[in-house]
Amino acid sequence: MSPSLAKAGSSGSDVDAPNGMIDDKRRKRMISNRESARRSRMKRQKQMEGLVSEKSILERKIHEDNEKYVAFWQSHFALESQNKILRDEKMKLAEKLKNLQHILASYEVPESDKDIEVSDKFLNPWQVSSPVKLITTSGMFKF
Repeated sequence: MSPSLAKAGSSGSDVDAPNGMIDDKRRKRMISNRESARRSRMKRQKQMEGLVSEKSILERKIHEDNEKYVAFWQSHFALESQNKILRDEKMKLAEKLKNLQHILASYEVPESDKDIEVSDKFLNPWQVSSPVKLITTSGMFKF
């Protein structure tokens, strides 16, 4: 019988001391490896939960940003529309002002006609027809 078969067939009580130490070291190492693997799985699970949580936060932020973006563009288009209406109105008012200035220019008195005086007292009722006499005060008011 080979020594490995003898070892496999023997019970733990008839194992000699040096082999018992090796088995004990092996058992401790297996326990340590299992514990390390368990910690690694736990760490990986926590990382995964953190990433899932971060993903949901980022998705919510993207959704909120998309809503803000849509609202911004709706506001932008509304302002552009109002701006176009106001520009059109400005052009119409500028044209109307130009026409009114043209009408006023046609009614203005030429420079040559400004020197003509109106002598009729009915046309200019504030003109006094008699010469003006100065009223003098005899020291009533002294300054």
